[in-house]
Amino acid sequence: MVSGLYSHRSNLLRWQRRMRGRGWSITTDRLYGPRTERVARQFQREKGLTVDGLIVKTTWEAAWVSSIT
Repeated sequence: MVSGLYSHRSNLLRWQRRMRGRGWSITTDRLYGPRTERVARQFQREKGLTVDGLIVKTTWEAAWVSSIT
């Protein structure tokens, strides 16, 4: 399973750590599994992004620049 543009394991780990730091319950395991996809979808929905579960540029950037809600 891939997560989109940022599917390399080191990038996934960075994104997972960022999401955990933002308060999301996510395992930081470098794997794009059901939990990572679920968090990605929930985050996308919350931020008004396209909800597809893929960690693409807009989702990646929002993890660093959008306000924590």
